[in-house]
Amino acid sequence: MMPLPKFTLGKPQTLTEALQLLTDSPDALPLSGGTDLLVSMKQGLYTPGRLIDLKNLKELIHLEISDEGAVLGAGLKLATIRDNALIREYYPALSEAAGMVASPNIQNMGTLGGNVCLDTRCWYFNQSEFWRNSTGYCLKKDGDICRAAPSGTRCFAVFSSDTVPALITLGARAELAHWDGTTVRRQKIPLEQLYREDGINRMAVKHGELLVGIHLPASNRLLSGFMKYRTRGAIDYPLASVAVALRMVAGTMRDVRIVLGALASAPVIAFEAMELLEGAQPSPELIARAVERVGKRTCPVKNQAGSPAHRKQMARVYCQRLLARLTE
Repeated sequence: MMPLPKFTLGKPQTLTEALQLLTDSPDALPLSGGTDLLVSMKQGLYTPGRLIDLKNLKELIHLEISDEGAVLGAGLKLATIRDNALIREYYPALSEAAGMVASPNIQNMGTLGGNVCLDTRCWYFNQSEFWRNSTGYCLKKDGDICRAAPSGTRCFAVFSSDTVPALITLGARAELAHWDGTTVRRQKIPLEQLYREDGINRMAVKHGELLVGIHLPASNRLLSGFMKYRTRGAIDYPLASVAVALRMVAGTMRDVRIVLGALASAPVIAFEAMELLEGAQPSPELIARAVERVGKRTCPVKNQAGSPAHRKQMARVYCQRLLARLTE
């Protein structure tokens, strides 16, 4: 049994109060479902002096779907997104991704915002204090070297969110808010701009900023899907994941988006494959050529189960399956 470290708990009732608490507490972290953060705290990976409990913030559980698009509050449970009939109809990749996060129990507790902001993972990091001490600490926690890539100059921990690749293919924008001393300021940015290719400094979010929602454009007959490769059919984090979205217009593929997860420290957009498919008529031969380009921008290291080459190959296999399914 690994106990939680000591901390104080803030329980704001409004978004403004939550942002003020985050701004005023340099070592505070937001707490939503807690399915990942609390485990990491028990392992001694994070020791915040204060947690800001967000579950009472009604502003974060907003859900609106219309002809103009969708607005999803960051506090929405993953199970809600998984089961929503309109999300399943207009944004199937997101529904599929939410339904593949860990297990149904976790989906009932975990939130969209928590999954979007999920920490990167690595064999050498996500372990108990006893394990890390016995083998030597890593660059991400208490050490001075990335044990997965000793000759590297950064942390190679892996981006492991399921919902983010799907959201990026759907054109999602992230709504961030912060307290500037007088009022709450908000901004919306393309979701892919939130992430950095660095296992430690993984997100371009400043202290005091909070993800409050995700905005999706109108579906307009967008076809989409998500597939995830993992050791078991539940519980496990992805070893490789793929999200694909496209439109079929007069027999040709338009607005093609392919995003990979779990093969780098940030989500990877497969521009080379997208460029080949855009505006073309689908065929098994063309899809096979495009799939060979998937993963060109990734160079996974040995810090997850399975070999890096096998994980990349599974991303290609799943991408081919998704493209075949969506263009039937």
